[in-house]
Amino acid sequence: MTDATQPNADPGRWIRFALVMLPAGTILLGIASFGIWQWKKDQAADRSFKYAMALRRPISVEGIQRHAGIVREALGKPDRFLSIPAYLESTMGAENMGYSVRRARFGDDRSTIDAELTGKKRPREIVMALALYSDDAARMEASAQAIGGLLSTAHEITGEAVMRSLRFAVIPDTEEALQQIKDGLRRDDERLMHLLVLGDPPAETLNRINAVLETTAKGTHVVSRPAATTPQDALQSSHELKALLLHAAERP
Repeated sequence: MTDATQPNADPGRWIRFALVMLPAGTILLGIASFGIWQWKKDQAADRSFKYAMALRRPISVEGIQRHAGIVREALGKPDRFLSIPAYLESTMGAENMGYSVRRARFGDDRSTIDAELTGKKRPREIVMALALYSDDAARMEASAQAIGGLLSTAHEITGEAVMRSLRFAVIPDTEEALQQIKDGLRRDDERLMHLLVLGDPPAETLNRINAVLETTAKGTHVVSRPAATTPQDALQSSHELKALLLHAAERP
């Protein structure tokens, strides 16, 4: 009678197999999971890009003047510091221009508003177009045209791919509002590389902007854009603004 063949019951073989294969499997699973996450992220970004592209509107005299007219009317009312942020938030939001709008409230029911194209490679380097408004009747028209031009420019380039973050900001003309911008930059570890101030603000306002944001110390390139005096001036200014912003933000 022959002895039956005994199965290999060496427990060490299975231990060695587990020690080799299980870590490898974990690594492969991790790589696969990251690949799936990245694919989903790219798909979501592609959908957002296509959606924003569908919302684009070319810069036009009619568009600028429509926005400027609404802002001009709001500036003449006592609730301007509530109605203008509300209009900006709605107009630039996901359903109209495709932006994710941030509203930071401070003080006596006042707010700063900003929306951005986030940079693909250097998102913490900021290129900003800034418009300010106040209850100063002498500045009303310049502020209305500046905000109208900013909105029309933002509408044309929504969804644009940029290397640096391109941010549109509209704020009350106060030191507290500028401090909100400064605090936000510091909180998010961002560096303001280029600042385009719209509407040809007075020297006093420009000096306050530079002092609060510490533009000289931080090496920020600051440009004061002229105020538009006619609809055609506003149209040309908006096209120039678009070119300057996209150049500073660096298209891929």
